[in-house]
Amino acid sequence: MKHLRLLAAALALLCGCFAASAQDDEFPDMPDHGVALQQVIREWHTQGFYSAGWDKQPTIRNYFVGLAESYPNDLFQMIVAKMVGLDVDDALWNYVLDVANGYVSGELGTETTPSVQMCYWRCNDGSRLVGVALQGHEYSMEESDPAWTDEEIEDHRFVKLNDIAFFRILGDESLMRPLSVRKVCGREVKFQEYDKIELPRQGKDIRLVKTDEEDNEHVTTLKWNGNGFTVAR
Repeated sequence: MKHLRLLAAALALLCGCFAASAQDDEFPDMPDHGVALQQVIREWHTQGFYSAGWDKQPTIRNYFVGLAESYPNDLFQMIVAKMVGLDVDDALWNYVLDVANGYVSGELGTETTPSVQMCYWRCNDGSRLVGVALQGHEYSMEESDPAWTDEEIEDHRFVKLNDIAFFRILGDESLMRPLSVRKVCGREVKFQEYDKIELPRQGKDIRLVKTDEEDNEHVTTLKWNGNGFTVAR
């Protein structure tokens, strides 16, 4: 019960809407707005964040709650709500929390079905490399050009989110330091060109999948080398 109350308090801080007079066994309402995911992927390659202090030892929950506190949005907050024990099953699909293997994922059940995955790897130097992948689409925040045709407006209606950001955390520190994709993978990788990103729940490698017009899958593998990845086809 004490642990559950700590989780509720963390969620209250995340949402910024927990009344001072609320009782310990009450949960805050989830806000219906937040940072757009397209804005997140514009910023998260250069901005670090702090992990939350939920557990005595650093876990994937600490890392994900820290991400959600830095980038509050419906998808991340729904996953935190699920961690706390709120009933969000109608809104959140394919939720997985695997603390033992350092993996969490979830998909928001909306028209654009955005999803997120997070996992971490133990590096040879004792640090941890944290990876966060976004997939799906989101309604575009960009204003349409008055000169666009109806077809052009429809083409720009959605933003494809597919992207991975990497962060390094040292020992028991709470600061997540952003790392460029080039530094982690040895070269730039255009994640938006892929239709599916699979971070490992078990194993070490990342799978990037392209599907052709005949529904054949073409896989690019980011192979773990102990400190980063080597791009292999």
